Parts: sequence; C-alpha cells; structure tokens
Amino acid sequence: TTGNATDFGDRTVGAVGNTGCSNGPRGIFAGGGGTNVIEYVTISTPGNATDFGDLNSGRNNMAQFGTTSASIVAGGEDTGEPQ
Repeated sequence: TTGNATDFGDRTVGAVGNTGCSNGPRGIFAGGGGTNVIEYVTISTPGNATDFGDLNSGRNNMAQFGTTSASIVAGGEDTGEPQ
C-alpha cells in the first residue's frame, strides 16, 4: 500500500557499516560503527531494539545469513576498537 514512513523505534547504538537479517518475526542487527553489539527488533510491533549479545570484537561490513532458527555473522573488517 502507499503511505508515509513512520517511526518504528531506535537501535541501542548508532552504527554504520552494520549487517542485518530477518527470520520473519524478528530482525537482527550486528556490529557496525566499531561496536560489537548484537540486537533485535520484533518486526510486527513498533518498539526499540533490544541488545542480546556481543561479537568478539568491533567489526564493520560483515556478511550475515539468517534461517528460522539461527543467524550467522562472518567476515568483515576488525575496527581495532577494544570492547
């Protein structure tokens, strides 16, 4: 349908160069901007992201693949940022 954009919510960190995927009900974001944060949003309802894990280092520009039960994050460039 046509319509205007609406404010869905906010991420727990501001990040560029992050990666993301979805399994339908949940969207998952990881890393970016030198952060090691992994977070999710519930797509069917507006609301802020929830932090639920960490990468082993701050990374940018990774690849991410998701299935109905798992998400795999790989590669990217280490930002050298200590976490």
